[in-house]
Parts: sequence; C-alpha cells; structure tokens
Amino acid sequence: MKPWIRFEDIEIRREGYYVKYSPKFISEAHDDLTAVLYVRLLQDYSLEECKTIVESEFEYWVQRFPVPLQALVKFECESTTNLSKIADCSYICGVSNNVYRWGGFQGNELDEWMPSNDELQVIYGELSRKTSEEVEVKLKQELVGKRILKWFILFTAVIIPALIAFLGWSHPFFSGLALVFAWYKCADKWLSLSGRKIKTEAELEKEEDERLKEHHHYHCKLNPKGFERLKLENFKASSQERLRKKLESMHTGELEN
Repeated sequence: MKPWIRFEDIEIRREGYYVKYSPKFISEAHDDLTAVLYVRLLQDYSLEECKTIVESEFEYWVQRFPVPLQALVKFECESTTNLSKIADCSYICGVSNNVYRWGGFQGNELDEWMPSNDELQVIYGELSRKTSEEVEVKLKQELVGKRILKWFILFTAVIIPALIAFLGWSHPFFSGLALVFAWYKCADKWLSLSGRKIKTEAELEKEEDERLKEHHHYHCKLNPKGFERLKLENFKASSQERLRKKLESMHTGELEN
C-alpha cells in the first residue's frame, strides 16, 4: 500500500446550519478525488437562500484552502424546498472563488488546478494530520495487545487446568490440587442450578436486561405494525440526539467576508 496523509476535518456551526470541510487526501496513487464541503441546513430555507448560503460557503473555503472543491447541500430537518431545483445539479464544483458552477468539474479541470502533494502539505499546514505509518504502528500495537489477551485467556482457562489434571497423576500435591479445583467447579455449578449462588451486580443487571428483552419481544410479535412505528420513532429520536450532541461539541463561528 502506498503511503498517504489524511488531514483532520473542520466542522463549524453557523446560524441555522453547519458545515464540514474534508481536505484532499494525499497519496502517491493517482485519483480524481478532491476536497469536499458539506453544508447541512438545520432550518427551512427558500431556494434562493439555500443557493446564497452554499455559494458563500464555497467561496470562503476555496479561498482559505486553494484546492478544487465540491460542495454538497442537504437539509437536516423537514423541508418543502426541493434542492434539485436550484440548478441542473444540487451541488457545486469549482477551482476558485470565481470559477465554479452548479454541476460537475469540466474537462481536465482537476488535473490542471490540483496542487502537488508538497503544495497540499503547505496549504493544509495548520491542520492536524495522520500518516499511513502512524496508523500502521497503532494497528500493530492493538494486534499485539489482542494476541497477549488471547494467550492469557488460553493459558488460564485451558493450559493451567490441563497441567493440574496431568500432574495430578505424578504427585499427591497436584492430585489434591486437581481434586480441589474439580470440587470448586462442581460446587459453583450446583449453586448456580439451585439458585443459591450469590450473583454480582453485573450478573443481576444482565439477567434483568434479558428478561426485559424477552418481554418486549413477546409484545412486538403481538403488534408488528406498532413495533415498526416504534422503530421509526426511536430512529428519529436517536438521530436528533446524535445531532444535538454533535452541535454542542462543535465550534461556533460566523462566515467571514
């Protein structure tokens, strides 16, 4: 895999909408991808207002980072405005604040205007970055940690009991240890089956969770249409909650002229 550099996205909340700028991905491999600007409208706007917002944002970001840019717009709320009526396409593509259109890139525009990889690193110099080497090192560390955990579980759950059982034939001490271990497992199982085992708080919570799931599943089977309505309501509520948390964590700033 060829080396690459990924720059952090920028998310800013405006009055009535928010934007996310995703920088151009740097790689030695040739591609026709470029920077992307997402404009997400949080309230209903007229067609002309949508057009003004997206064009203003496009001009700002393509001047801040002089890299060919595509701007996409979408409502994050219910709206009667049909964005496809803005123009033939509901997105902008362009290479500068004077050269852009509602539609795709033209001809060899991307190849002609795209900065080199070295120039992109200068243009995006203010942004945090991740390199393929850093990600590879992190993945290797995570893999080593998983392997250590896997061998620890194997050693404690399989190898140690097997050794105790095997050595029990060779020495009275190990024989007694194997017997105690077997009695412990038998006693633990008997307490569980008879309901006398003292359960931890986590085990009690898990049992209650399973009981509630079975209860809800039973009633969902009795009323499948109601269940579908509930799923849709939960999905909408979950989406709104995620959006609320996202907006709360987002930096707020007005569009600079």
